[in-house]
Amino acid sequence: MKTKNNVQKAISKSLAVIVSFVLISFTVNAQDFWKTVLENTSFNQIAMAMVDGTYPSPASADASSNTDADAFAEYHAVETEEALELENWMTEADNFFASVNIETAVDNSLELESWMTNESLFNGMASYFTVETEEALEVEGWMQNTQYFGVQTIEVELEEENALEVEAWMTDNKVWKI
Repeated sequence: MKTKNNVQKAISKSLAVIVSFVLISFTVNAQDFWKTVLENTSFNQIAMAMVDGTYPSPASADASSNTDADAFAEYHAVETEEALELENWMTEADNFFASVNIETAVDNSLELESWMTNESLFNGMASYFTVETEEALEVEGWMQNTQYFGVQTIEVELEEENALEVEAWMTDNKVWKI
């Protein structure tokens, strides 16, 4: 039983190794495939293949051939298109929103009612016009006591610096390699 399990493990490991080698070979081949696809495909070649089924030839190095110029001139040739036909659905106004009916909205006239002129109903605005007065602030003793605020006196000492002097090495061209 034990040897049977060991044999099964060995077989499964060897199958895993074989499958991994096969997958690696596929990926290597796939890299070469995509490399050739990307090298040989461009928009110009696709356009040429769609036009006449041939691939463009590289330009001649000596420029003595007229075939390259003729091929390039074909790109600038003006093509004629077939005339478009006018169909019935194109002329029917129901198919398009060319005409829009605009109606003017009419409101009923406003009427002044008795409650609108009763000033006792609108006292809410009177509070906005009253000016509020505040009491003047007073300085109390505790506000001036420094023990409450942890204020410490700091002594500031001013330092004087000597004026800068230009030394000979500062203007020497050999030092600065100018």
